[in-house]
Amino acid sequence: MARKSVTNSVLLRRDFLAGFIIVVNAFSWYFPLYLFFESALESTFLLVAFGVQCVAAVSSAVVGTALVERFPSRDAFLSVWMFVGVIGSTSMVMLEAFNAAYILLVSFLLGISLGLGFPSCLAYFGDYSAGENMGRLAGITFFASCLCIFFVSLLLSFSTLVVGALILAAWRGIGLFLFLLARPKGDHRKENTIQVAYRSVLLNRSFLLYLVPWTMFCLVNFLERPALTIFFGEDFTSFMLIAEFGIGSFAALIGGWFADSVGRKRVVIFGFIILGVAYAVLGLFSNVILSWYFHLILDGFAWGIFLLMFYLMIWAELAGNRIKEKYYLMGVLPFIISSYLQILFTPYVTQIDISAAFSFASFFLFLAVLPLLYAPETLPERKIELKRLRKYVEKAKKVEKKYEKG
Repeated sequence: MARKSVTNSVLLRRDFLAGFIIVVNAFSWYFPLYLFFESALESTFLLVAFGVQCVAAVSSAVVGTALVERFPSRDAFLSVWMFVGVIGSTSMVMLEAFNAAYILLVSFLLGISLGLGFPSCLAYFGDYSAGENMGRLAGITFFASCLCIFFVSLLLSFSTLVVGALILAAWRGIGLFLFLLARPKGDHRKENTIQVAYRSVLLNRSFLLYLVPWTMFCLVNFLERPALTIFFGEDFTSFMLIAEFGIGSFAALIGGWFADSVGRKRVVIFGFIILGVAYAVLGLFSNVILSWYFHLILDGFAWGIFLLMFYLMIWAELAGNRIKEKYYLMGVLPFIISSYLQILFTPYVTQIDISAAFSFASFFLFLAVLPLLYAPETLPERKIELKRLRKYVEKAKKVEKKYEKG
C-alpha cells in the first residue's frame, strides 16, 4: 500500500503532471501525423519529402538544445515548440492544392515541429520522474500515450485531408493549453543541473554501451520491416502493426514495473533475447503460420520495452544531474535516421533471401546483448536491495499475522 501511495502521489504532483501531459501529447500527435502525412503523398515523392523532414528534425533538434538556454524558462521554450506544431499541422490543410515545392515546405515545417523541442520534452519528463519509481511512471505515461495514439488515429481514419489536419492542430493545441495549466512555477533544470558537451556524452563509456545495442535494434527493425511486409503480405502486416501496438502498450506497463524491481539493464537484455528468439524461430520455421504469431507477440513485447527504456528512462538516468537534452538527442537519433533508411532500403528488399534476412537479424540482435553485459545498471543496486528487503518484511508481517490469528 505504501508503494502504491507513493506512485499515486507523484502522478498527481504538478511538476510531473506537466511532463506527463507534454510527452503523451507529443507522442499521440506526431506518430498519427507521420502516418497521415505519408498516406497523403504519392509513393514516388515519399523519399524526398521524408528526407527533408528527417534533415529538418535532426538539425532543429541540435539547434533546440542550444536555443532552450536563451529562453527565460524551459516551459516557455516548450510552449513555443508546441505552438509551432499547431502551425505545422494546419499547413497540411492546403497540401493537395499546391505543387511539390509547397509539399517540401510542409515537410520541412513538420520536421521542425518535431525536432525543435523533442529532446527538451523528454528531458523535462526525465527531470521530474527520476527515482526508484521511474519505471512505473514511465510505463503509465507510455500506456496513456498509446491509448491517445489509438484515439487520434481512429479519428484520422474517418477524416479527409483538411479535417485530419485540423484534428491534429486542435490536438496539439489542447496539449499546449493543458501544459500551460499544469506547469510548475520553478525551473528544476536551471536550479539543479550542470552543462555538458556533446563530446563528453559520446565519450561516456556507459552511454555508448547502451547506445550501440539500441542503434543495432533500430537498424535491424527498420531494415527488416520491408522484408516482413513482402513475406507476410499486406493484410497480415496491417494486422501485425495493430496487434503489436496493443501488446507493446501493455508490455511497457509490465516492463516498467519490473524495471523498478530488478533493474533497467536486466529488462533491456530480456527484450533483446526474446526479439532474437522471435527472428530465429521465423527464420527456421518461416512456412509455419504459428511462427508468424509467435514472432508478432515477442516483437510487440520487445517494442514496448525498448521504447519505454530508450525513449523515457535510460538517457535520463545516465545523465544524472547533468543537462539531459543532449543525452536524449543522441539517444533518439538512431530511431529517426533508421526510419528514413527504411524508405531508402525498401526498393532493394526483393533481392534478399527472406530466410537469410531473418537469420542475420537474429544474429545481430543476440550480438547486441554483448555491450549490455558490460553496461552499468542505471538503477542503483542499493535501491534494488531495499525493495527486496521491503518485500521480505511485508511477507514476514503476513506470516506473523497468520500465526497470531491461529
